[in-house]
Amino acid sequence: MILWIVLFLLVVGISFILALQSMRDYQEIPRKSKVDYGLFLIRQPEKFDVNLLDSIRRQMLAENLLVSIERLFKGSQSALTIFGPRNIVSSYSSQLSLLELEDYAAGLNAEGISIWEVGLKKTGKFNPINLNNIFNDLSQLGEEEQFFWQVVLATRKDEENPFQAQIRAVVYSKDQTRRKTLSFDLQTIASGELTKVPRPFSTQQMLDSFKQRSLSKDSKGPIISAEGALRLLRI
Repeated sequence: MILWIVLFLLVVGISFILALQSMRDYQEIPRKSKVDYGLFLIRQPEKFDVNLLDSIRRQMLAENLLVSIERLFKGSQSALTIFGPRNIVSSYSSQLSLLELEDYAAGLNAEGISIWEVGLKKTGKFNPINLNNIFNDLSQLGEEEQFFWQVVLATRKDEENPFQAQIRAVVYSKDQTRRKTLSFDLQTIASGELTKVPRPFSTQQMLDSFKQRSLSKDSKGPIISAEGALRLLRI
């Protein structure tokens, strides 16, 4: 009897230590609280090019700020948005025909969604040239089904590959079977370069990170150029 009690306490103790370790690894770098951020619809995505993204990067670099560029899909419709420091992003309003939006992510909850982080399939240098048809599989979305593709970019002092990316994906469908099918299919987006990153976190924890547009200290996303970032969004 004493042996079983000892074994039980040992298992509980190990589980507690592993849980603490998991949460320690989950520390993230959030956007700076003193900076005013906003979400904008890009109504002229064809104008969002390498030069414009690099210009945004140079303005963010001094304060180590983040920007999140997101593709939103519902049925056959899609949109491109940018979430970033309002004073920086709004300065490109005329070029991109920006429209400030309420944050759609604030209304998301864990019910009806699948969420995962996306990282490099292979170690080594990321090759964005293979990402021309990254969203081909989205033709299967039903009218009320949604897919969100979030690319958070942090600046680096490297002119060749000046961004550290964190990529998250969310599927929404009321039908659990459809949600599982869509999640399985969409986790293979750009399968030659990207893959789902296994994480020991709950759906709610992952969703909180999505809403915060934060960057994990151990981000598995690629280190990329401005061109690579745009290819991740197929712009």
